Amino acid sequence: MTGKKLLLIGSGGREHALAWKLQQSKNVTEIFAFPGSIGISQLEKVQLVNNNEMNLKDFKGIASWCKINHIDLVIVGPEDPLAEGIADQLKAANIHCFGPSKAGARIESDKSWSKDFMIRHHIPTAQYGSFIDALKAKDFIRNTPNALVVKASGLAAGKGVIVAENIEEACAAVDEILGDHKFGTAGDVVVVEEKLSGQEVSVLGFVDSNSVRILPPAQDHKRLKDNDEGLNTGGMGAYCPCPLISQQELDIVKSQVLQRAVDGLRKENILYNGILYAGIMLTHDGPKTLEFNCRFGDPETQIILPLLDEDLYDLMMASCTNHLCNVPELKFKSNINAVGVVMASKGYPETSTKGCVISGIESVETMDNHIVFHSGTSKNNKDEWITNGGRVLINIALADNLKKAADLATKACDVVKFDGSQYRRDIGKKAFQIHSLTYKESGVNIEAGNSLVGRIKSLSYGTHRSGVVGQIGSFGGLMRLNDIKYINSNGEESNYKDIVLVQGTDGVGTKLKIAESMNVWDTIGIDLVAMCVNDVLCNGAEPIGFLDYIACGHLEVPTVATIVKGIADGCRKANCALIGGETAEMPSMYGKGKYDLAGYCVGITEYDEILPKINDVHVGDVVIGLPSSGIHSNGFSLVNKIFQQTGFKLTDIAEFSDSHKSYGMEFLTPTRLYVSETLPFLRNGYVKALAHITGGGLLENIPRILPNHLSVQIDALTWKLPKVFSWLAAHGNVNANEMLRTFNCGIGMIIIMPRNDIEWETIPEARMIGSITQRDHNGPQVIVKNFKEVLHKEVTHWKKGDAETTSISYKDSGVDITAGNELVDNIKPHAKSTNRKGVIGGLGSFGGLFRINECGTKFEDPMLVLATDGVGTKLKIAQQLGKHDTVGIDLVAMCNNDILCNGAEPLTFLDYFACGKLDVNVATNVVSGIAEGCRQSDSTLLGGETAEMPGMYNPNVYDLAGFSLGVAEHEDILPKKNCLEVGDIIIGFPSNGVHSNGFSLIHKLFELTGYKWTDIAPFSAYGKTFGEEFLEPTKVYVKEISPALKTGYVKALAHITGGGLWDNIPRVLPYNLTAELDAKKINISPVFAWLSLNGNIDKLELLKTFNCGIGMIMIASKEHELEILKSLYGSRASVIGKIIPTKPHGHQVIVRHFATCFERVERLLSIPKKRVGVLISGSGSNLQALIDATKSTNMGMCSEIVFVLSNKAGIFGLERAAKANIPSTVISNKDYATREAFDVALHNELIKHNVEIICLAGFMRILTPCFVNKWKGKLLNIHPSLLPKYKGITAQKDALESGDNESGCTVHFVDENVDTGAIIVQEIVPIFENDTVESLTERIHVAEHIAFPKALRLVASGYVRLNDKCETEWA
Repeated sequence: MTGKKLLLIGSGGREHALAWKLQQSKNVTEIFAFPGSIGISQLEKVQLVNNNEMNLKDFKGIASWCKINHIDLVIVGPEDPLAEGIADQLKAANIHCFGPSKAGARIESDKSWSKDFMIRHHIPTAQYGSFIDALKAKDFIRNTPNALVVKASGLAAGKGVIVAENIEEACAAVDEILGDHKFGTAGDVVVVEEKLSGQEVSVLGFVDSNSVRILPPAQDHKRLKDNDEGLNTGGMGAYCPCPLISQQELDIVKSQVLQRAVDGLRKENILYNGILYAGIMLTHDGPKTLEFNCRFGDPETQIILPLLDEDLYDLMMASCTNHLCNVPELKFKSNINAVGVVMASKGYPETSTKGCVISGIESVETMDNHIVFHSGTSKNNKDEWITNGGRVLINIALADNLKKAADLATKACDVVKFDGSQYRRDIGKKAFQIHSLTYKESGVNIEAGNSLVGRIKSLSYGTHRSGVVGQIGSFGGLMRLNDIKYINSNGEESNYKDIVLVQGTDGVGTKLKIAESMNVWDTIGIDLVAMCVNDVLCNGAEPIGFLDYIACGHLEVPTVATIVKGIADGCRKANCALIGGETAEMPSMYGKGKYDLAGYCVGITEYDEILPKINDVHVGDVVIGLPSSGIHSNGFSLVNKIFQQTGFKLTDIAEFSDSHKSYGMEFLTPTRLYVSETLPFLRNGYVKALAHITGGGLLENIPRILPNHLSVQIDALTWKLPKVFSWLAAHGNVNANEMLRTFNCGIGMIIIMPRNDIEWETIPEARMIGSITQRDHNGPQVIVKNFKEVLHKEVTHWKKGDAETTSISYKDSGVDITAGNELVDNIKPHAKSTNRKGVIGGLGSFGGLFRINECGTKFEDPMLVLATDGVGTKLKIAQQLGKHDTVGIDLVAMCNNDILCNGAEPLTFLDYFACGKLDVNVATNVVSGIAEGCRQSDSTLLGGETAEMPGMYNPNVYDLAGFSLGVAEHEDILPKKNCLEVGDIIIGFPSNGVHSNGFSLIHKLFELTGYKWTDIAPFSAYGKTFGEEFLEPTKVYVKEISPALKTGYVKALAHITGGGLWDNIPRVLPYNLTAELDAKKINISPVFAWLSLNGNIDKLELLKTFNCGIGMIMIASKEHELEILKSLYGSRASVIGKIIPTKPHGHQVIVRHFATCFERVERLLSIPKKRVGVLISGSGSNLQALIDATKSTNMGMCSEIVFVLSNKAGIFGLERAAKANIPSTVISNKDYATREAFDVALHNELIKHNVEIICLAGFMRILTPCFVNKWKGKLLNIHPSLLPKYKGITAQKDALESGDNESGCTVHFVDENVDTGAIIVQEIVPIFENDTVESLTERIHVAEHIAFPKALRLVASGYVRLNDKCETEWA
């Protein structure tokens, strides 16, 4: 085949793309472009036609030129020549033209005709009317109920469409088109049509007189600015394929729009060979046609053609020769997406700016999978690319997913630079932005949670006893210890004096699987209480308060309410108040109908009545056994394994049941509570020890209360072995030793008493089962005589013939006791590292003990504050990434921050760790984090529970719950709601990111968007992965806020957890007061903006779900603002709002400017960071503060330190720069004859490193006016005083000598004079009576490390700038 010659008419980006694709055809040897462009001329097969050779208006001349130059095919890019009949002239000369006849082009050039055509041929479209009379058009508008679109009927360069917001706008558009002739003759007829709602999609197809071959759908972006704001343009970018249109909808467009149009044109004898472009609106009623175009779209062409895996010339010829029927469905590059971002010149679309030099085009062109198509470029006499039109060029990126392609195309625009460039940063966002996510859609139902709280409050009240103050729903449960009395050994009512608090935590284990299988939940709560309360009892304490933690996949309110009713029943039986709890709905961690429970009990006793009294236990003391009610709540993994292996069903009638109950109901018999019969007995002083027989059975629990040299010998003949145990032994072939090590075997509690004391006989069902003996050297501490024989005798009753079953051990069921013991050994050092005064004993006993009188604070009227929480589905990220060392900090923070909100000092902490298979290393890492959290909050890790539950959790999955205890004076308890008043200030404490709430929503977002935890997070300040960023631990506020609490001026604190700012702040307010926050005063972390953008999360939903940058708020009187802030020096806390009256039916939280500020942070995400240079002369402590801040995502600095310059060699500040991998250099002022010469050298070095902002961090040189003016508004300095006070180098000394009671630091713009520039930020520090220059300087240094990063963030983000009057101007 002879090489083909083509003529391409047009000069824009569309034509550049067409030439680029056509030259890839092996059949094409030459492409003539007229008028073309310099950009198009860069292509190998292209040459431009000189304007002297051809006139675009002279179609006969063009045809003649084509004949002379043997042109095989003419491709017409723009619509105007087609509308004027160029195709007709070429076809008359027997020249193939890819483009319709003049009559065919009317489908675009005459919108009135086009609309009529659609109606004639039943093409789905909007209702409309066409008018030449403005009055009639406006009358139609006023009598039409629908919203309207007004169009100039003719060609108006893509700008003749006005989408009216109301009747007035529609009428005004008519006047502009028909009256003012805004679009010339294109507006001789106006079309008024129904405004359709939905997503707009472009669907193009190759067509001839019979057939359609469809191209992948694309979406154009017409508006100038992000979020479809700004003026209408010819198109600011596009992407392809567009996933917003389904295959079913695309089939409808092909058959009912494009094919019907082709058939209609043929029926009306209209020649049409070329591209037919349908603008489609995806409405609720299906696809509707907005308009037709008769040519390739711009910029759609630029992103469709790179995906086309066909010879474009062959396709065009098939269309021109009516042979498309022979072309199979088109092929495209598989799994590839294209995104194009248009760069426009300054002033576009109203005007254009020409002659601006363009850099970076070559850099983009050399990048893999990038293409640059020129729309309006030229070259100057230096051979540099320059702007030469409105739309200058389009950067195309190809990638395997749309989001990645969009990011690459946008970043390419950051590389290409020219003065005044305009481009959007959200091209493609509509496609990869999911529908607006809500927390409820992620599987967490806040309304259900609130409903549950309402139902269980009455259950909680029913358990209240003396001492209870707080209520469910606050930040913690409260008890007043002075109100709790007991009957002492003399029979007198007495207050506790030397108080020891005993705490225990436990769960119910895999007994929950029985409850789940049977769907019987009413007694499992009693088990939970009994497991904790009985442990507390073993230390001689009276149980007084209880907390529960309930985790589930889907919150079924009736089920959880039933569980809590059981908990309340257990609490009433134990005279122990249910004063709080946590219900964690975690859809991605638990399946529907799956639950886990953890409980926590606190008891109280006198120091000298603590049990066990190990040193008082002697040979000959008697062992009293209290019977169990059955299996209780331990050993159920073995029970489940036996059922799994034998095939018994839980619903079968139990062979061992005396009341014909099913196995399931027998096993669900609740754990026995021993409080009512045992507690009065403890008061006589004769009891030496109690042991609760739980996990580990008789063999491992009794030794916990014995000295090493003694043992217990008990006789199995002294009590009757319940049938259930022999049945289990028989069907699981469990040996006697394994039974004693796993189950209670009928004895749920043992008591050690003096030999001659017979008061135990008053306890119902108690019996003496053994005595204390001398332990043989390294022999067992528990000897159970006759048990093997008793068991064997009972087992034979259940054996059927000679059949042998496989022997099952507890380890076979998936529970490794050895691993558990190894873990205890591993974590003891971590727990010990948290010890503080008041701790008694260590890990491994039945409860954790704390002596209040030794805690370091003398309490007159102590209030006990209890809190519980978990970490939620944040745990899933840790488990998937194998990073377990920080979630423990989260756990402590979630609990201890709540304790703080009550004005209390956190003292102790207990953890609950539940897993499917115990990995000792993982659990050790988790507990190391818990210990770190305890150290950060000055609380002690007093104990915990590790529950290995095979079948309830997958092997690599675990859940955590924490229980915290704090104490405060009664008069210091917060919130002081009665003291709150209008005008009070609200102080905000910045969060450390997302903290530990809202992760179910985050998981849902990742599921829908396809992001991975190992991907680099776009919002990260230091290139961390999503996983690393989201695992940043929850901030512990205890040490930061404690100094403010000591002032006595704090009225309320609110921890911003689940429910966000919206729901947590009202928990501390009376109903008549509202918190008004100002978002301009909140540093919104970029992570929240990223979540908002990518999850399309409504702003109110954000406020209801996340902390949005504020992890804790404090309320105090306006008059105490200074004292409070002084107490918080060194903290990043600041005033963010005030208390106002509540409006009728108004919400109690108002966040002013929230949407505006959030959108600003969202925009900042896509803007390159400002490049910062730091000038130093010394140790660089402020440099370090700036480095740390710019590497912290949550600071949202919008900047990075790219260069450090010192005028002195060998200083520590240079070492800091090197450690942070920041380039640095030394330019000594001594090497220059003048200050001016030195400053020129500084300037040149800063420019060399592309520095945009300079920070003077201890730079001990006065800069020249020339240098300062060059960097005006970009030069920041910090000074150690509250300017304008005390300028110069003796500021601290001057403040002390003046007798001031406060000082601080100031960050300001630098001007020609010393310390006189416009102020950006000031931080106040107190001056104390005995301060020296050194001590005050040190305190100011701390403030500087807060102020300087804050000021840099404000300037880099554009919130603050220096205006023309040299004044600070806030955005």
